[in-house]
Amino acid sequence: MTANSDVRPFLDLHGAEFSRDPHGALRAAREQSWCADTALGPAILRYHEVQATLAQRTLRTPGPDFLAMQGIHDGPLVEIMSGFLLNTDGAAHDRLRRLISRAFTVRRVEAVRPRIVAIAEELTAALVAKDRCDLVSEFADPFARRVLCAFVGIPADAQARVRRWTADLGLLFGLSVATHRAQIEASMLELRAFIDDLIALRRRDPLDDLLSELVAAQANGDALTDLELRAMIVTFMSAGSDTVLNQLGHAFAAFLAHPEQWRLLARDPSLAAPAAEEVVRFSPASLLGVPRVATADVEVAGHVFPRGSFLLPITGSANRDAQVFADADRFDITRKRNVHLTFGGGIHYCLGAALARVQLQITLPMLAARLGELHPDGPIPWLPPTEAVYGPLRVPVGYRARA
Repeated sequence: MTANSDVRPFLDLHGAEFSRDPHGALRAAREQSWCADTALGPAILRYHEVQATLAQRTLRTPGPDFLAMQGIHDGPLVEIMSGFLLNTDGAAHDRLRRLISRAFTVRRVEAVRPRIVAIAEELTAALVAKDRCDLVSEFADPFARRVLCAFVGIPADAQARVRRWTADLGLLFGLSVATHRAQIEASMLELRAFIDDLIALRRRDPLDDLLSELVAAQANGDALTDLELRAMIVTFMSAGSDTVLNQLGHAFAAFLAHPEQWRLLARDPSLAAPAAEEVVRFSPASLLGVPRVATADVEVAGHVFPRGSFLLPITGSANRDAQVFADADRFDITRKRNVHLTFGGGIHYCLGAALARVQLQITLPMLAARLGELHPDGPIPWLPPTEAVYGPLRVPVGYRARA
């Protein structure tokens, strides 16, 4: 079957096969065609077609439409979803991106690097003192949360509340929002009040943190409104912590299944950067990526999707396209060319990519060196792969730590 075949396979995103082995299901569909049908709309599966789709400015992210598909048409969830940078397009998006990109700089990430190292070292030391642990609850979760708080400028005494809020907000981007609506709305209202208080505080007393930088951000006499500031912080809190937590969980599961790669990283910490890239390529926490809606007729690979089409450019599938990645289903931290699409593309390329990379680059070689050989210490239960961000709920391991 050719790449432009009109005979498209059906990909059952809610079926047992996809739930059990999402990468296997994606591979089977991808080998048949660059595009598959799903209950939500056409799924784009191959690298070049996904890349081209992400670059199309006539495609917008669904935002509130995604909630409407789940029966939610109004209320605080629709309001906050409408304000997310990811869900703005055109001139409004360009304006917001121009203002906030001044805060998401390499300098800002590098300024917080010593704090990230200190948090990782403290949590690693606690693991070294024992011979078994759950790497999710005892490392990934507290690490992601504490780094987020340090970067944004959230007081340490609010971390327990932040953990609950971000866990609930993560549900907003999946396919089960209606089920969890009351829970998400309650956390959203609490978080909005908390952020408004923080914004007022930073206006009076700015610090060296992301929130202060966003409050001060201006360009050509323009500045973020309080509503825009709130939406930006909510976005980063809901995506920044949950994504890193789950991406670390994916990393641990991948290395546990490939112990030779863990040993290699322990011996050669200079592989930190390629190891981080391979983790997010091979096993991304955002497997399905972000859907798109066509605002006009749009052409992909010679096929025209009419205006209003709901498309799923599946970045996790593109990352394993054998036409782009040699031995694509092999986990290899020495991979030289790794142009994965996990962080998206086009105008919606992930603003937090640099911070996510640094966190993986710091933690993975540190743990490999200190914990030594890992072995499974129980089953690894997973969130559903249909969630916007998914990963293992637990990664129980045993080890013989090195002093």
